[in-house]
Amino acid sequence: MKKLVKITLVILFFSFSCSQKSEPQDPTIIVSGKIENLESEDIALFQDEDIASTKLDDAGNFKLEFEGDEASRYILYSGRTNFGLYLSPGDSIYITADAEDISGTFEVQGDHEKEIRYLFEKDQSDEESGLNNPMELMAKSKDDYFQTKDSLFAISKAKFEEFKMQENVDPDFITIEEAYFSYAPLGHDLQYPMYHAYVTKKPQDSIDFPNDEVNARLAAVPLDQKHLLNVGSYTSLIYIRISNLTSEIMKSDSSLMSGDSGYEKASMLAMDSLLKDKTVKDHFMYNSIKSNMDYRGPVHVEESYEKFMQENETPKYAEKLKKSKAKWEPISPGKDVPDFTFTNLEGEEVKLSDLRGNLVYIDIWATWCGPCIAEHPHWEKMREEYKDQPVEFLTVSIDDTREPWEKMVKAKNMEGLQWFAENAWKSDLAQHFMVNGIPRFLLLDEEGKVIDPSADRPSGKIRETLDKYLAQKGS
Repeated sequence: MKKLVKITLVILFFSFSCSQKSEPQDPTIIVSGKIENLESEDIALFQDEDIASTKLDDAGNFKLEFEGDEASRYILYSGRTNFGLYLSPGDSIYITADAEDISGTFEVQGDHEKEIRYLFEKDQSDEESGLNNPMELMAKSKDDYFQTKDSLFAISKAKFEEFKMQENVDPDFITIEEAYFSYAPLGHDLQYPMYHAYVTKKPQDSIDFPNDEVNARLAAVPLDQKHLLNVGSYTSLIYIRISNLTSEIMKSDSSLMSGDSGYEKASMLAMDSLLKDKTVKDHFMYNSIKSNMDYRGPVHVEESYEKFMQENETPKYAEKLKKSKAKWEPISPGKDVPDFTFTNLEGEEVKLSDLRGNLVYIDIWATWCGPCIAEHPHWEKMREEYKDQPVEFLTVSIDDTREPWEKMVKAKNMEGLQWFAENAWKSDLAQHFMVNGIPRFLLLDEEGKVIDPSADRPSGKIRETLDKYLAQKGS
């Protein structure tokens, strides 16, 4: 549940063939600048994941340098401040702004400055109009929603039509924006019933909405547009198609209904069935496997990973997956875990080594995390079941401060080992185990070595793993 920067649009790049040979293009991209009064000292470029990062100096100066293989949309972010960028291999840009008055101070110079300035002005305008605020828009009644949505998209589209009449606008950028205006309205419509039900506290199936018509529009979206694979408004619709078919497959095969691996298998089957173009299929399978690997680790996607590596025809995906897998090597089963230090409710210093001699099942959580709280009843039930076994049940909070953690633990009379990790997401434990979402569960053996760096939840199949290791210990 970690708040991540959300990308709603990624830029498309076409490759053109020429009869005349040209010099190889320098893949280096440079983004530098000076942004004053930022809350954070860190700044990074994001595209599916952080691809370059650095620290600002005292004056707010920074420089990021990386290699790109195609023109794409990126997000430059620092704390809660972010800008959309459009960059090609070989580009160099310089950005200036004051975080206390972004709209009045943002400036960009260099390659694609025209497109980047358009993106900035579009984001500012859509934020002011409410187009970028789906909760407010989808709280409206059906008729008001359609009228407002259509009006807001029309206003935004008119500004785009005016922009593309300028000279020397990148034609690929124009293609991307046209795709956005073609597919984004449908994306809003598909989300309306869920968001409206949430805001109005009404059952979703009671919402008056033309679902059949909207789903028919979704079914008509072509699945073979490989030139749009970096357009978020397009790919988000394909993800919905995949998700819908995945659910149908799981309902038809009860063996897939339990555990994350079942969903992973069903998702792969859905993509195999739905996506006929190999480039498109490789793209979505890669993103699914990488997302699950980053969250759960290689062990939990082993079957999908091996199949993909054999059948994939896009070399860059294979290389990226290999790099992602390699990151987990230091925390793979059998590896030693550093003796991290925490504090308990009394403020006393405690260490993992205090629990040696027992299996240690760790729950990394925070008070603001809904799914974390939902696991607590299952956690307490397991703790009671294994109270006479050599298993320690340890919860570690990564709240920003101790106060909300102490308040909830005391208010709910939460028993057992309750520890607090300083520095939240940047705590030693979270950094070592690459925690990028919670709840996250770890299982260590009696010597403090890793059994599973991303163990099943208490509501899942963790008992099978615990019982297996307890049986080995008792034999």
